[in-house]
Amino acid sequence: MKKISAVLLTKNEEKNIDRCFRSLEWVDEIVVIDTGSTDGTLPLVRKYTDRIETGDIGKGFAYNRNLGNELASNRWVLKVDPDEVISEALRNEIQGVLSQENGVDGYYAATRSHFGGTWIRGCGWYPMYQVRLFDKTRARWENLVHERLVLEGRTETLKNDILHYSYEGIEHYFQKFNLYTSLDARRLREDGRVVRPGNMPSLFLIRPMGFFLKSYLFQKGWRDGFFGFAVSLYSALYVLVKYMKLYEMQRASSTEESERSIGDAPDG
Repeated sequence: MKKISAVLLTKNEEKNIDRCFRSLEWVDEIVVIDTGSTDGTLPLVRKYTDRIETGDIGKGFAYNRNLGNELASNRWVLKVDPDEVISEALRNEIQGVLSQENGVDGYYAATRSHFGGTWIRGCGWYPMYQVRLFDKTRARWENLVHERLVLEGRTETLKNDILHYSYEGIEHYFQKFNLYTSLDARRLREDGRVVRPGNMPSLFLIRPMGFFLKSYLFQKGWRDGFFGFAVSLYSALYVLVKYMKLYEMQRASSTEESERSIGDAPDG
């Protein structure tokens, strides 16, 4: 069977590490890129692996995931997050496909997310397919946030889900919300997106409302009760906040440019 390196990014994940790493005891290697943990994450990680490197979340998620892939000793990489679990059924399926010579370069898997004590079935959260197992020589991560794997080659889809214990509740959700919206706003700015008076109604009102309706009605968030409503509302708020942060960046940049212009003006 082909050897596997599980690659993870960590930051203050002491509550999740043992559960996640116990589900990875069958892999050949665990590589961890830590982006600044200040709790007990790293001592717990060292119980399972010495393949630990310091990352830089300021450079975005793709940078750190690519760093992990480069450090992995094995050609096949399993992308896992610290708040996820590889079930026994999925482990057996992965071992089965990697024991074959079938010309496949990557495998999609669905993620089943747990939020506030319930499994979310709607809101676009399930099934959320991503390439999770891949030949690293044929793949590379892109994007600051909501990173995407660009894979050259043939793919197939695994039958079993990855279990994602995403958020314990509302407070935990907003701990990550601030980081993600800031990185997303920076990505928008780097892409040349600009907030103007003419597009403010669309960016600050119509788009967030559209995301709520899509998540709650069309993606059946209503089936998940209170937390389906919450997830849909947070999706709308995410869109609003990332564009507000983009506007704030623009204002700060304009102020700096004005101050430089004043400073460079000739005296007299």
